[in-house]
Amino acid sequence: MSDQPQQAPEEKQPEAPLEAGLDRPRAGLLFLTTIGAILTADLSTKYATFKFLGASIFTAPDGTPAVTASDAYPLFPGLALEAALNLGAFNGWFAQMPWLLIGISALAFPICAYVVLKAPHRSISLVLSLAFIASGALGNLYDRLLYGGVRDFIRCSIMIGEQEWVWPNFNIADSAIVCGVALILLREWNLSRNARTTSGG
Repeated sequence: MSDQPQQAPEEKQPEAPLEAGLDRPRAGLLFLTTIGAILTADLSTKYATFKFLGASIFTAPDGTPAVTASDAYPLFPGLALEAALNLGAFNGWFAQMPWLLIGISALAFPICAYVVLKAPHRSISLVLSLAFIASGALGNLYDRLLYGGVRDFIRCSIMIGEQEWVWPNFNIADSAIVCGVALILLREWNLSRNARTTSGG
């Protein structure tokens, strides 16, 4: 019998709440519930804000959809409600290729759903991030198919000296996509950092 002292087994680090694994039914339920909540918030705020501002969408003489002019409604310094119709992506990019944007938006949901169902570890953070992206894509897809462009209404600006810098108007769907991407990047950074810590690197 060996007299060498036995090493105590390493204690397993507790799993972060957002990294807890979910089985397929629970992951699917969280995914669909989150999409439903964000999609409802996006479409209802678009409708309510445009109605509040008295803005409506019409077809311009050149055949492109446009929105009636309306004054911005200030909420706080640097934040206001202002109706706009974005025919492209961020800041009007790809406005001349609407079917490309429709195709990308339409693919977002099935791709995100596939990852949720097939991922070897369905963490809460992964499911939420994909649900944010899918719901944002669906909200803007609805607008593109129905109006030919995306209804935006959140206006952010900042004064630097006497110059006002205005961020392109956006909506809840845009915010959801940004939050989803940010959550994925944060999750990957945390996983990478934990892996380096575990390996002693």
